[in-house]
Amino acid sequence: MLLTRLHVLWCLVCRIVEGGWQEFLYRVVLLLVLCCFLLLRVPYIFGMSGFAVFLFVFVFPLFLALFVSRMSVEGISKFCAGLIPDGTPVWIAPFVCLTESLSYLVRPVVLLIRPFVNLTIGAMGGFVIGLLTLETWWVILFLFILFFYEVFVALVHWFIVCSILSFSEKH
Repeated sequence: MLLTRLHVLWCLVCRIVEGGWQEFLYRVVLLLVLCCFLLLRVPYIFGMSGFAVFLFVFVFPLFLALFVSRMSVEGISKFCAGLIPDGTPVWIAPFVCLTESLSYLVRPVVLLIRPFVNLTIGAMGGFVIGLLTLETWWVILFLFILFFYEVFVALVHWFIVCSILSFSEKH
């Protein structure tokens, strides 16, 4: 079999996504999130408000579905017990449960806000620096480097989304 760079990249993406539900639909949604994170780097695809709506419509329901399924399958007592690590002293267990519950509730907010803020700042910064291209020629080289940096940031945030969803499924 001919081993191409695209095939190696595809295998890498599949291995990252594989930690989840092991279902085709889950992979499709995560790859859709990856494509949207990358397409944000291309001018005139969709704006920041569209990206915020995309995050709220696609990513937040994934986390909410995990939360509801864990609550319905395991029940509230097993769900709360799953938040407390093994070996926790009994006298501190309620505080650990409270802290982990707050962490569990804050996680989707961070999941939505972090990519939005970072990618918005990158897009706006690139736009402002792009206005300087009429002044000097070296700005184009800097914008080229900035573009690849922003693509890297989008890939990192996609990996964070996958990791948080995978962690939320297991815990």
